[in-house]
Amino acid sequence: MARSEDGKLERAPITAAEMERFQRNAPAALARRGPAFVGETFAEAFETLLIGGTPIVGMLWYGWSADQLLLFLLVGTWTAMLLDFVKYLAAAGAVERFAAAKFDDWHVWVVVGALRRGESEAAAEHLRVQHQPALGMLVDLACGGVGTLFILLAVHAGPGPGLRELLAERSVQWSLGGLVVYQLALTAWEIVRCRRWPETCVAKATLGIRGLGLFLLMFLVVMLREQAGETGEISRGVMLTVNGLIVALAVFNVVGLMWLRGETRWLREYLEERRRAAR
Repeated sequence: MARSEDGKLERAPITAAEMERFQRNAPAALARRGPAFVGETFAEAFETLLIGGTPIVGMLWYGWSADQLLLFLLVGTWTAMLLDFVKYLAAAGAVERFAAAKFDDWHVWVVVGALRRGESEAAAEHLRVQHQPALGMLVDLACGGVGTLFILLAVHAGPGPGLRELLAERSVQWSLGGLVVYQLALTAWEIVRCRRWPETCVAKATLGIRGLGLFLLMFLVVMLREQAGETGEISRGVMLTVNGLIVALAVFNVVGLMWLRGETRWLREYLEERRRAAR
């Protein structure tokens, strides 16, 4: 990511071509901020809440260990990643349409932000971002695989019970089963919907983000193992914090809908003024 000498993102002028793209895509971007967008945001936030919140309940109510919280996070993340791969393979056209719309929308809202501030430039990376599904899948498999391997090795090397014992508890099994069933149901619904309307359906696949997250989590887990010394135990408080941050992300995504109202209203008024001026 290009940065200037002062450490800030490199900025680029909003050219006539950028404005033409903005004018072309703005009505569709505004239309996608409707009830369907709100529903999708709540569904995604609920999945995130399950991944982050269920282990907290398990620890506080059922006495789950920090390692069990970690395994729950790994299973939930890998299930989501693999199901994204399935969606891409089963409905590549729908995923590509979603990505194209997503990045067009991103460009629109970047320009909206600049125009609202009275600026004629924006971060260059934000204006030129592109969809790269192959790279995203590679990041998920490579970074996610390496991160998961070292996390499991760290868990196995600890003094606590092994992986089989960690997963043997009934509350862990039921919680993981519920999460996986929910994720499978969402994916199945998207695939069925895209089979019924193959020309217009869109399907979301977040490729690359989760693998990078697991890679970063690896450093935290290994560092905690080393700091634990002879006990080798990961602090339950630290894992509660990690899962608490995931829950906070889910809440932020929902609350963020309120924050988006300002830019959405601005774009609606902007387009309305242009329509009146064109009459």
